[in-house]
Amino acid sequence: MKTLTKALLFLAVVFVLGYLDWLTTVVGLLFCGGTELNPVLSGLTKSSMLIFSATKLTAVAFAGFAAYKAVDIAAHAKNKLHLSSKFVNGGVSLTVLALSVVVTNNMIVVFRL
Repeated sequence: MKTLTKALLFLAVVFVLGYLDWLTTVVGLLFCGGTELNPVLSGLTKSSMLIFSATKLTAVAFAGFAAYKAVDIAAHAKNKLHLSSKFVNGGVSLTVLALSVVVTNNMIVVFRL
């Protein structure tokens, strides 16, 4: 049960941070004169905010479910050194850290801090 709780926690954190990234990006673009720095998504912000939003939120959903499945699979891996679990936890933690930095940057732009 501990593994399921941990996997669901990672899923929730990635979802919340991804949603905040999308929300602060949209607010920054529409109301604060911000720009999308991701070259893949930058073109979408200029053509259609609806398609941009759908793409961004779909990516958030895939990232959250990927983190969930990776934690779940690594917990059940038959690895005596538990390297797979450490690798997955490190990768998911790095993802959470990166999303936190992006959301913080977006909030700085939105609130003009």
